[in-house]
Amino acid sequence: MARWHWVVGVVAVTMLAGCDTDANATVDAALPRGESLGELRQQAREALARYDQAVVDAGGAGAVTPTPPPWNSPPGIAIESATTSGAGTQLTVDFTGAFGPATGRCGADYHAESVESASAVVVIVIAQHHNSGEVCPLLGSPRNATLNLAQPLGKRAVLDVRQGQPVPLTLG
Repeated sequence: MARWHWVVGVVAVTMLAGCDTDANATVDAALPRGESLGELRQQAREALARYDQAVVDAGGAGAVTPTPPPWNSPPGIAIESATTSGAGTQLTVDFTGAFGPATGRCGADYHAESVESASAVVVIVIAQHHNSGEVCPLLGSPRNATLNLAQPLGKRAVLDVRQGQPVPLTLG
């Protein structure tokens, strides 16, 4: 009888260990250490705060140059430019990524999300790699990801999550 209780206990612990209440666990598991989605969201909120403060300091007029983050090499995928749809609610960002999709060797699939304020939108690009154990060449390929904004972009700036700086924007 003691043996049966031991087996039930091991099965229960194994099942509970597989449970995860974090809704971002699958995305976070695909990100390198130090680049969890929660950390990237916090980094985006900090970039927005710096940008919003720069807008206040400039009196809401002219070009705004926010203070860069206090670290040398922040995590995340840098976006190079952005294009908005005619209605301004859809944003496509361009960046350098893996050559092919995640179904192929050394490939990755990408999706993006935004953290928004009244004056700017910070875009977080999330990569889901084919296999984290692969040895891949350090070649990049032009990639893009499209996301829907909570509000039309309007006159808001689009910021890169790594440096919190505005990127070139094309209005569609």
